[in-house]
Amino acid sequence: MSVQTQRRLFTVKEYHLMNEAGVFGEDDRVELIEGEIIQMAAIGTRHASCVKRLLRQFNIIPDEQAIIGVQDPIQLTERTEPQPDFVLLEPRADYYVTAHPIPSQVLLLIEVSDSTVDYDRDIKVPIYARSLIKEVWLVDLVENCLEVYRQPGPNGYSLMLKFWRGEQVAPLAFPDLEVSVDFILG
Repeated sequence: MSVQTQRRLFTVKEYHLMNEAGVFGEDDRVELIEGEIIQMAAIGTRHASCVKRLLRQFNIIPDEQAIIGVQDPIQLTERTEPQPDFVLLEPRADYYVTAHPIPSQVLLLIEVSDSTVDYDRDIKVPIYARSLIKEVWLVDLVENCLEVYRQPGPNGYSLMLKFWRGEQVAPLAFPDLEVSVDFILG
C-alpha cells in the first residue's frame, strides 16, 4: 500500500505566530513563499554593496512621493510574504506601522541576485506578476545586467527588458529619474 505524503503549508498569520513564539532565531533569514518557509541565502559583499547603491540612487525621492524599504516583508497573499531586497512604496503617514505593504502599494520592487538568480527569476518574479506588482527589477550580478519586468498578469509579465552596462533606465513610477546600470552593478 502506498501512502501519499502532503506538505503542511503555512499562512502568513501562522508564520508570524511562529516568529513571535521564537521558532526562528534573530539571525535566521527566512521568508514565506506560497506557504513554505524558505531559507534565504546569506548576503555577500557585492549583493550588499548593490543594495547600498540602490538606496543611494533612490534616496533623492521625497518622502511624500515614496517610502523606501530594504529587505522588508511585503504581504502578497495569505500564504506568501517575501522580503525583497529593495522596494519603493506608496507614501503613508504611518510608514506602514499597522501592516506590511500589499502589492497595490508597491511602486517598484527590486531583487538583487547572485547565487539565487534562477530562483528569483523562475519562482519569485512570476509570483510578483500574479500579485500584480507593477514593476520588478532583477539585478543579475552573475550576468552583470538588469532585467526589468512590466505589465503583470496571471501568466507572468508580458514585457521584459534587459539593460546592460552603459545603459540607463527609469522606473515607471518616476519616469524622470534615470538610473545608470553601471552605478547599480558597481
